[in-house]
Amino acid sequence: MQKFLKKEYRVTLRTQHRQEKNRRAADRIKAVLLSDKGWSYRQIARLF
Repeated sequence: MQKFLKKEYRVTLRTQHRQEKNRRAADRIKAVLLSDKGWSYRQIARLF
């Protein structure tokens, strides 16, 4: 799977992930970042 996020969006999402108080929202952000890294949906699902 190819990367679909631009570099500035990745940086913004990483920052938002670190600052997010709501764990559910943080998990969703992490799933997007992992998907961008090439993780499959199945791998991401096993993580959570």
